[in-house]
Order: sequence, then structure tokens, then C-alpha cells
Amino acid sequence: MRNLELQVDALMRLCTAQTPTEQEQAKKALQRLMADQKPMEQDPEYLVRRILLEMGTPDHLVGHPYVVEAVLMAVENRYYINNITFGLYPQIAAKFDTTASRVERGIRHLIEVTWTRGDMDILCGFFGNTVSPDRGKPTNGEFIARLANVVRQRMKEAA
Repeated sequence: MRNLELQVDALMRLCTAQTPTEQEQAKKALQRLMADQKPMEQDPEYLVRRILLEMGTPDHLVGHPYVVEAVLMAVENRYYINNITFGLYPQIAAKFDTTASRVERGIRHLIEVTWTRGDMDILCGFFGNTVSPDRGKPTNGEFIARLANVVRQRMKEAA
């Protein structure tokens, strides 16, 4: 999102430039920003949201932004996969100004709704044999770890 804000700023400077020198500087800055822009297939947030959409996860649930943030954090740093309760949940709670228990409950509810309303063929494609057949749905940690692995894999394929 930061790159987009910089692009808009450069475009505004280009539109409001009064001298040819200012116009040229703003044009060069905008061209540099456009060249630095990475394709959507390499943007981890885009990938997470697209995967959740493919699975049939409703995006109006309270847990949706929590899952997106959890997966992004797990993609960036594998430490969070093994430290969900005392590392991941408190970090997300601080970002969204809530409590760790609400984050955990929101993610658990999102998984429950996804498993009851989502496309089972796609869910089996993502989770396959990694989900316990007795319980039928993954734990929060399994869900986040699997999505993080899928995002990492797709980012490598796109590179």
C-alpha cells in the first residue's frame, strides 16, 4: 500500500508542478515508483486474500483480518508458527486494539464457518491429509501454517 501512496503523491506533484524542472523531477519519480512495483502475484497480502476467497471464507467475519495478518506474519517470520498463543495472538491483538483471546476466538470462528460453508473440494486441495479426519477441521495453528506455506510456495513460483 505504501508504494501506491507514493505513486499518488508523485502524480499529484506532477499535476501541480509549475516549472518544467518540477514536472521532469515528478515524472522521473513516478517512473521509478512504477518500475519498483511488484506484480500482484508476488504480493503476500493479495495472495492470502485470494486464497481465502477461493476457499469460500466470508470476508465479513471478525476473524478475517486477523487471519490475513497472522498468515502475513507467519510468511515473514516462521517463529510465529511455533509460538501462536504467546507470540502471534498478542501481536495481532495489539495491532487491532483487542485481546489475544478475541483474536483466537475470531480465527477459530472463521475456520468453523469456512469448513461448514466453504467449497470442500478446494479445502481438501489445500489441506488434504494434513487435517485430522476425527476432528474434520484444522486447528488455528494448522490453518495459519498451511496458508503460510501455500503463500510462500506461490510467491516462489511467481518469482
